[in-house]
Amino acid sequence: MNETAPLSRRALLQSAVVASLAVPAIAGAAGRSSFREKLLLDPGVRYFNAANIGPAFRAVIEVQEAELRAFQANPSREYREKYPVAADALRARLAKRLNVTGAEIALLRNASEANTVAVLGLDLKPGDEIIVTEHNHQSTLDSWKLRAKREGLVIKVLPTPATARNPQVVADAFAAAITPRTRAIFLSHMTNVTGLVYPVATIAQVARAKGVWLHVDGAQTFGWMPIDLMALGVDSYATSTHKWMMGPLESGILYVRREGQDRLNPTMISHGYWLNGPRDMETAERYEVLGQRDDPKLIAIDRTLDLLDGMGEAAIEAGARQGATRMRDLLAKAPGAKFVGSDHPALSGPVLTFAFPGQDVGALRARLWRDGKVATAQALADGQLLVRFSPHLYNDADEMQAVVDLLR
Repeated sequence: MNETAPLSRRALLQSAVVASLAVPAIAGAAGRSSFREKLLLDPGVRYFNAANIGPAFRAVIEVQEAELRAFQANPSREYREKYPVAADALRARLAKRLNVTGAEIALLRNASEANTVAVLGLDLKPGDEIIVTEHNHQSTLDSWKLRAKREGLVIKVLPTPATARNPQVVADAFAAAITPRTRAIFLSHMTNVTGLVYPVATIAQVARAKGVWLHVDGAQTFGWMPIDLMALGVDSYATSTHKWMMGPLESGILYVRREGQDRLNPTMISHGYWLNGPRDMETAERYEVLGQRDDPKLIAIDRTLDLLDGMGEAAIEAGARQGATRMRDLLAKAPGAKFVGSDHPALSGPVLTFAFPGQDVGALRARLWRDGKVATAQALADGQLLVRFSPHLYNDADEMQAVVDLLR
């Protein structure tokens, strides 16, 4: 008789998830149907905008709604005592996923807020230089412009080499831009404009050697790309749960390296509802003291991680890359389409932008939606309007081909 150790609830859940969700991004209609049934996404919508919002898992919304109802039925302090415990567990779980410690993780409300904590938290003086890129998220660029205007800082904007094919050349541009006055570098891990993936680890080596703070906006990589923050070597990193992670809206994550936390000040101190004691303020929790929070969302994020862990980070990345390559190759055959981006594996991911010279991009996108319920986004690079496609695991080859057919 074979004897096996009893399986935990999480192990059983992961086994079920693997069987029901782990389908390739370019599977046929049957595979796509199986995966999409796990989402709330309308089956009639051809959704290619994960870089903006990823449709959430049905199970995640269900557990969030159930917990919200329980919360509203009993909002007593006694009931809510479980949430600081849940927050601690979630920080630890996210930290393990990112290869850092729970004391380096703060739970915020979105990536923009997490990025802004980094923008406003560093001590700077007039004349200090900050290096950003042309394709940083607009909220980060605008926050730096506002602070620079008020405090006399110098913002150096590096052009984004959207079609780059050499990671070292991309990194060298940062090394060349650093001066004795440079205090910080802020960049997006993968830009939301043309999908360039920056060689963060190489840039981090340069920044660390010069004593320059490196902050990375990971909103466009977390969820589809395995992230090892220790290997990347960044000082701080921000992301959110509602894009590639396919989790709940209005949840953000901020990592701040433990040795650097005294250099980054909190931007708001309110009632620390999730704090368990004063010593928590010696950790990254100092950045999340924002007053009353949407506590049930903690449970929803945890459930999202159950589903993603069941699929496996490597399988998710492989599926995302496979789907992106398939869609890029198909769209390249569409009449008048010109790919604007890098096809180098280390510099690219599932954000794809195409120019359609001589065509009205707004009208083209409107036609895609009107005739095929194809959801896209608009981007602007080098003075030209682009159509942005950001496919994810729920998009299959048939759906991608339908987009090409609509463009004919």
